[in-house]
Amino acid sequence: EAEEPLLTTLKEMASALDGTCVRLSADDKVLYHAAAVIACNYFVTLVKQSTDLWETFKVPSQQATKALLPLLRGTLNNIDNVGLPNCLTGPIARGDLGTIRKHLAALKRAAPQVLSIYRELGLQTIPIALAKGRIDEERANELRALLKEENL
Repeated sequence: EAEEPLLTTLKEMASALDGTCVRLSADDKVLYHAAAVIACNYFVTLVKQSTDLWETFKVPSQQATKALLPLLRGTLNNIDNVGLPNCLTGPIARGDLGTIRKHLAALKRAAPQVLSIYRELGLQTIPIALAKGRIDEERANELRALLKEENL
């Protein structure tokens, strides 16, 4: 919302901090903040959900976090270096119904509180996999059906 000469100063500050300057309208600031919450705060929540799963097979949370950090860093590096959607890996990206079916069954048995998160994030990942070009619309529909199936 800043005007010149403050806008130039703010751009220079962002650049000096290796940041990215984005000019927003007052109305867009709320969505900008919501996007930051999803990317940052909910990222923490997802890591916590993951470490909680590790505790079901007797690995303490701190050890799980330490074990996951290289994978998390690799994912962030891929986002930075390869970009979206090409950085996407995993069973949705491959259209791997068998692995997803196993995940759903294991979560239902050991951590049913995580099942809805897994299903919803899987559904949200399908369009990214489609954009990457590794799956076609037919496989995307099969993935959607599997992730929506309540009997698993």
